[in-house]
Amino acid sequence: MTQDRPHGGVSRSEIVTNIKELFRSTLRDLLGPSGLNALEHYLNRKLQDDMYEVFVSSPSTFYTVLRSFLGKGADAILRIAATKLIEDGKIMGLSAEEFVELMKRNDDESYRRFLDSFRRG
Repeated sequence: MTQDRPHGGVSRSEIVTNIKELFRSTLRDLLGPSGLNALEHYLNRKLQDDMYEVFVSSPSTFYTVLRSFLGKGADAILRIAATKLIEDGKIMGLSAEEFVELMKRNDDESYRRFLDSFRRG
């Protein structure tokens, strides 16, 4: 899933970069710099990859590892982050609950809807 493909004149790598930056900024706003640093350290180590890359390339894997760290708090953090992204106009066409449910699923249609929910531009 790392191949560049045009999507409305925007390459996949540009879309991925945009989503990663939006999610990181949102988590920083919610957790503060120290909280974000702790989360990044733990998840990057557990995922053996950049957590933001995994968030975009395999939301279900990201969710599973986040849940192993935070328990039921993972859903709450993701719902709060999604709500902020929706309120800021960065995610469209989904509720926060739907966004989290899409992250949990490991199928192509859910992944497409997850990526497509992020507003371009």
